[in-house]
Amino acid sequence: MALALCVGLVACSAEATTDPSEATKPAATSSASPDASPTVGTAPTPNAGSTDPDQPVVKVERAGQSEAPSVTADPADTDEPVEYGDDVSVRIDDVSFAAETSQGPGSFPGREYARLTLSIENGSTDPIDLGTSVLTVLDASGAAAVRVYAAEADTVDFAGALAPGDTATASYAFAIPADARDEVTVVVDFDGEHTSAVFRGGLD
Repeated sequence: MALALCVGLVACSAEATTDPSEATKPAATSSASPDASPTVGTAPTPNAGSTDPDQPVVKVERAGQSEAPSVTADPADTDEPVEYGDDVSVRIDDVSFAAETSQGPGSFPGREYARLTLSIENGSTDPIDLGTSVLTVLDASGAAAVRVYAAEADTVDFAGALAPGDTATASYAFAIPADARDEVTVVVDFDGEHTSAVFRGGLD
């Protein structure tokens, strides 16, 4: 009986000391303001996690790919092809410049971008799966340029299987201001068997 009375007194005391207004206060929330800068990339560390200067961006992890790429190629200038020992080659065919005009959420009217058209020629005897291709453009400091998906950029990614003897073409756009185009690194990671095609130089 005494124990029950003690418990009841403690409960009453707790209710009496609780501020009823606390129950109606909304839970505290925090929100981070998104980076609204249209030209700043993800700013990875130099070499984007890679310690190999000839492979400045870490390869994409692909399902079923447990070994390092077995076919290699040296980096090339932006106006020359990257050529592999199995007769696969990657080339930057065309570069054009414009500014975004789209309006609406996620758009940056007036943002300058570079549109790169690339081709991959499969001179090997095996098909190449281009479905996991990733293109990265690094500026002189090693920061990654932001992809531009505006409709007027008319971009088309590499996709599907590239049969022996065939050539695939794709176009990508990146937010690269005019004063940052003289020194870039373009990295084309197109499959798991080949090292990434690396281009260094200017875009013009």
